[in-house]
Amino acid sequence: MKNTDFITLLITPHMNGAYLENLALKVQSLSVDWIMYRHQNSEWVQSFIDALSPLHKPLLLNLPFKNIEEILHLSKSFAGVHLKSAYLSWITPLRQSYVDEKKIIGYSAHSVDEVKYALACGADYCTLSPIFSTPNKGTPLGMGIFHQIPHFLRSRIIALGGINHHHIPILRELGLLGFAGIRCFEVSNENHFGVVD
Repeated sequence: MKNTDFITLLITPHMNGAYLENLALKVQSLSVDWIMYRHQNSEWVQSFIDALSPLHKPLLLNLPFKNIEEILHLSKSFAGVHLKSAYLSWITPLRQSYVDEKKIIGYSAHSVDEVKYALACGADYCTLSPIFSTPNKGTPLGMGIFHQIPHFLRSRIIALGGINHHHIPILRELGLLGFAGIRCFEVSNENHFGVVD
């Protein structure tokens, strides 16, 4: 996967029908590149696909999966999956299972070593979090963490956690793949990004 643009990744909050009804309209006005279904179960997967497939944006699936077979089944209509940190050992077998498909595999990393290992195992990208203070997400890593990562790996990292519109130009300059969040895609009257979860 090549870093051709600075990607904006919208991660869904806890979903319900009303949220999904409005999501497609929000995405258009926010210039979101990728959209991640993140929920505790798959109850809204089909509604998510129905609402967002017409936008022709990569859709990623992030669930507490039971096994690789479940991932393969549920991700058929998605551009790829995002694995929680507990699934680090699943990256290589999943990559081998996707051998004939160009599915994206993402991973939730929380340290430089985790990023390096996940990418070596076959992940296309890692989110690295929390970069800044975010409720209930642990001690922030800070922007300095990116200086510990070689440039060629930074192009496969999506920053996550407490990011606001002031941070985005700096993240671009660092050569990251992009940034992700939940609340950052709520737009104020001035069309500035808010704070990321």
